[in-house]
Amino acid sequence: MIRARGLLAPLVLLAAALVVALALGEVLSRAFNLVDRVNGFPRRLFVVTDDPHLPYVMRPGVDTVVRGFHVTVNEHGLRGPSFATRPAPGVHRVLALGDSATFGEGLAVEEAFPALLERELAARTGERWEVLNAGVEGYNTEAELAYLRQRGLAFAPETVVVGFNLNDFDYAPVMGPLGILTTDQTQRVGAGSLGNRSEFYLLLRWLVRTRARSWIDDRAVKRPEGTREFLPYDVAISRQRKDYYRAPNDSRWQTLADSLRGLGDAAREDHLRLVVAIIPDGDQVGVLDPDLVPQERLGALCTAAAIDCLDLYPRFAAAIDGGTLYFDIMHPNAAGHRLIAHELAERLAR
Repeated sequence: MIRARGLLAPLVLLAAALVVALALGEVLSRAFNLVDRVNGFPRRLFVVTDDPHLPYVMRPGVDTVVRGFHVTVNEHGLRGPSFATRPAPGVHRVLALGDSATFGEGLAVEEAFPALLERELAARTGERWEVLNAGVEGYNTEAELAYLRQRGLAFAPETVVVGFNLNDFDYAPVMGPLGILTTDQTQRVGAGSLGNRSEFYLLLRWLVRTRARSWIDDRAVKRPEGTREFLPYDVAISRQRKDYYRAPNDSRWQTLADSLRGLGDAAREDHLRLVVAIIPDGDQVGVLDPDLVPQERLGALCTAAAIDCLDLYPRFAAAIDGGTLYFDIMHPNAAGHRLIAHELAERLAR
């Protein structure tokens, strides 16, 4: 009995030390934002869901830096300033859905087209407008429809605008076990997983998996001012996208068609105006013979779904001589966002 008690005391001390170490590791991981510093797509920015159509949403109250640009998420999980759940009397509210292009990849929130659209509509009409930026990095059209139905309609918009990127037919990424977004759908973790709850666990798993060779502080990253020369990898992926539009060969195309139709149905059911703005790829603009098959196929889907789709290619093509419009092949820069806002304001103000 004495020997057992003698062994128990060190075990209790060891267990207590382990608990303290784990608690301290969790506190330090969160306090110094360590997971986000090893991950270009910050884990802290997203909250996993168990909805098969909506893989994640943004975490309310986050204030961080993502690949060199500042991101603040308000109490409703949207990028931008705080707002009331219901619009004030006399305010025309627009909900802007989309992926990283609507979110404003590489830009301050004031430079992204939703904020610009709000100002331009007010200037054009002399009335009060409020445009909510509900863009989330990685979303596809299916996720945007799920977000609208589950969360967006509660904000009582009069109008819904969708910033459609040409990869929005593809699978939306999911949160993987390392706390990063992945396109491998089999790696999706659930909302109750340890990786979704513990920052310290994610940090340890990341360091073990990468052997501590991938330490990155994305606060030092600077976005390029703009380019017309795209990376070979981006060009190859863009070509694959256009090949897919030319000959869809799996269920993603039907999911896209169903999601566009669902957006139209949701807008009609709630008596909302819906405009889908189709953003061209950078390699379609400023070339003699652009491959516009995606726009043609999307136009047919819009007609079939009886929704208003705005093809932005002509406006981008006409403006390219005035300077660069893209950060990379899929993300318009500040000048590109000004074009998007201008065209949408013209359409909505009619």
